[in-house]
Amino acid sequence: MKKKKLISIETLHLVAGFSLVLAGLIVIFNQGIEIAMSWIIFGAMYISMSDIGEKKMRSSEKKAKRFKLKFFFAFIGAIFSQFLLFYYLFEMIS
Repeated sequence: MKKKKLISIETLHLVAGFSLVLAGLIVIFNQGIEIAMSWIIFGAMYISMSDIGEKKMRSSEKKAKRFKLKFFFAFIGAIFSQFLLFYYLFEMIS
């Protein structure tokens, strides 16, 4: 039986990318255009990296340390971009 992951690197990149773009749109009102553009550009880069061809990879490639490292950092990027988004949301509300 094949063990299937709950979430893919592509999904993590999309979550991080859109969260960073939204954070940039929120921060434009508080901290200015320079910081906002940095977050929006960085988020757009994450979104463009989302298609890494994970579905086309062989199982041996998915078990490699390199792939596991990419997954780990994609997960970290998705989590911390959510923190950043909610931080700016709460900062804007209060």
